[in-house]
Parts: sequence; C-alpha cells; structure tokens
Amino acid sequence: MDVIYIRDLRIDTVIGVPERERRHPQPLEFDIEIGLAEIRACRTDQLADTVDYAAVVAAIQEILAQHRFRLLEPLGQQIADMIMARFGAIWVRIEITKAGIVPSARCVGVRIERGRPA
Repeated sequence: MDVIYIRDLRIDTVIGVPERERRHPQPLEFDIEIGLAEIRACRTDQLADTVDYAAVVAAIQEILAQHRFRLLEPLGQQIADMIMARFGAIWVRIEITKAGIVPSARCVGVRIERGRPA
C-alpha cells in the first residue's frame, strides 16, 4: 500500500457542544493519511495518476464550510467517507485536533480510521 499524507492542516470552523464554542470559528488541525493500493504516478510522474493534495484540502474546506456537526466524530467520518469515495482510497486515517478546550490539556481530538479490501 502507498500512502499520501497531509500534516498540520489548519482550518477554522464552528464546532462544539457548548454554546460558547459555537459563537465563533475556531481552528481545527488535521493530519490525513490516504492509502492507495498503488500510486501509478510512481511510474508515470503524472499528477493525474496520484491524489492531488490541493484537491483534498479544497474538498475538506468545502465540508467545513457546510457542516453543522457539534462533535468531531461525525465530522471525521464525513471527511473519511468523502476521501474514500472521491479519491479512490482503500484506507484513510483522519486525526482532528482542537486546542485549548479542556483545562490542563494542550489539545483534544479524535482519530478516525476506515478501510476496505484492496
């Protein structure tokens, strides 16, 4: 399996259970790994034969602009589903982090991992 990854992606969105979190956008940080059976671009050196990082980021930005989730879990699930469907991934791992939410913790978050047979 070959893996494309995006690390430390930071996007602001409105999410949270307490009303105070839902008043203003807050930054979420994403680490994304996208597994493919084989990346054809290894042989062809063509963008069309791999996953376009910018397209993945744009798709995530689109989800964040439209979502109405309060929890990170369904947001992570929606992003994982989208990546598998739109980019042909056989496996995906999404880690979403929120900083400064829980006193005494630098950050909190969720990791969603989904896969299907190659």
